[in-house]
Amino acid sequence: RKSRKRRRTIAILLLCLIITSILLYVFCIINPVVKEATWASIYSLSTSAVSDAVYDVIAEQNVKYEDLVELSYDNNGDITLVSIDTVLVNNLARRFYQVAQVYLDQMGKNGIDIAIGTFTGLPFLVGIGPTVNIKFVQIGAMTSCFKSKFTSAGVNQTNHSLYIELHASVSLVLPTYSSTVDSVTEFLVTESVIVGDVPDVYFGSDNIVTLAPSS
Repeated sequence: RKSRKRRRTIAILLLCLIITSILLYVFCIINPVVKEATWASIYSLSTSAVSDAVYDVIAEQNVKYEDLVELSYDNNGDITLVSIDTVLVNNLARRFYQVAQVYLDQMGKNGIDIAIGTFTGLPFLVGIGPTVNIKFVQIGAMTSCFKSKFTSAGVNQTNHSLYIELHASVSLVLPTYSSTVDSVTEFLVTESVIVGDVPDVYFGSDNIVTLAPSS
């Protein structure tokens, strides 16, 4: 009876040791490798989805510099004020947000393919073997904002550029871990060279101005 009890105790201890070893291997070896592989794939896909959304909206709206920016002159023909049509800019930012959201949702439904070799946690097996499709979801509120930048373009010339900056947050949930991938993508929407001195007074400050709301 004592011998059976001893064997049972040893078997339980061995089972606990095996389970602990497996868990340590999963969390310390496999998870970091899988996380790095999936993070890179999701970051690339989310950036691509946002890029496609921006290009589509710019083509759809036929955005022009003069539609968004108004230059005011004095009687001598000198520029007195550079102002931005915030209504149009906000509408445009919302459109960027809406289209990018659709693309990100579709990207999550399509998922990403991860090779089975990646799940071994061994670097030399990453990307090898049949693939497993993993779904992920876009979480939180994707944010968008416009930035206005002034840079010198030569003597008595200033380049005025309007950029859209989109922040996307994507979550990947697996049985052993979850990860959030944040990406920030900035695109040039329109620009123009202003001939003459740019006044000290314009819509914004520090040559960079956030114009659009978060949604």
